Amino acid sequence: MDIKQPCKYFNKKDITVRKAMKKCDSGFEERKFLVNNKIVIAKEGVKWICKNVFKQKYLKLLEKYKMELTELYTEVGYHYDDFSHKN
Repeated sequence: MDIKQPCKYFNKKDITVRKAMKKCDSGFEERKFLVNNKIVIAKEGVKWICKNVFKQKYLKLLEKYKMELTELYTEVGYHYDDFSHKN
């Protein structure tokens, strides 16, 4: 993905995303490429930045995913908070 796409995804300025890329470990260079004089970040690189730099965004995405799973679970007819089978 082009460097501009993570800026939109994380709702951050270009310079902020570039600084986040510099914070990354030495293995991040394998997740970053130069294509037609543009920086392109692999999916794993975006995931790493999300988990380690922009944690708030990562937590919001996890919460959204959990809520989607909860909705699917309850639509099928299961009780989401039914713990009667324990203890």
